[in-house]
Amino acid sequence: MPATEEDIADKISDLEPAWSTRDNIFEQLMRRGDVKALEARLGDPMPGARADAAEALGALKSHGSTAQLKVLLGDSDAAVRRSAARALVLLADPAMLGEFVKSLGSSSAKEVAGAAMALGDAHHRPAVPALLQAYRTDHPRVAAAIATALGKLGDREAVPWLLAALKAGLAPVEAADALGRLNDGSAAKGLVEALGHPFGPLRAAAARALGMLAGVQALDFVGRDQAVTALQRLSHDGDERVRLCASIALAQCGDSQGVAEVKKFVES
Repeated sequence: MPATEEDIADKISDLEPAWSTRDNIFEQLMRRGDVKALEARLGDPMPGARADAAEALGALKSHGSTAQLKVLLGDSDAAVRRSAARALVLLADPAMLGEFVKSLGSSSAKEVAGAAMALGDAHHRPAVPALLQAYRTDHPRVAAAIATALGKLGDREAVPWLLAALKAGLAPVEAADALGRLNDGSAAKGLVEALGHPFGPLRAAAARALGMLAGVQALDFVGRDQAVTALQRLSHDGDERVRLCASIALAQCGDSQGVAEVKKFVES
């Protein structure tokens, strides 16, 4: 029986529990689409509950909750204010989108990182030029947030910037992941080089990214051949997660060795 993505995700979760998600009351309410129950939580005495409810309403695209979320922008708790702002961005509130774009020019790394993540979650592609401008940074937290946002926005203009970050070692794991999401085969060479990096999580991320590119047929014949050759060398990697990611990527490249390894791993 062929391995499904769910099977593979379960196995990855076994390797690193942090990759798995934890269920909670807000996720249950989200699955049910219970907007009224979530709105009632916006007035909860616990700041964490108000923040979680706000983010859940944003994720559900509950436009009817906009007015209540705007009230929370004046909440006494900073985390609640940030969650309400992120929710409003997800609801494509024009004023909030503009404010987050402005925040990319802040001197506060925390503010820039938060704005970048919010804009990425909102899929606000007009923010790409401002994100690239803010990418001129040596702050790893900011670079990681911007790389993640650029990956979500899917603008190929970001490829050279992400390749430069990958080579410079500036939040390289996030840069590699973002490159895999941009469907641009020109990223293959940099990702293949990253497969030889001594940092295991980066090797794993580069392998996953090459697999993503192969999966959408973004690699030309030369790029695919180079990727397969480099990924096969990881079959004896000392990091089990790297071996798994390499096998999945090989399978996405259509390599029979990768298909066999993934099947063996899932069935073990």
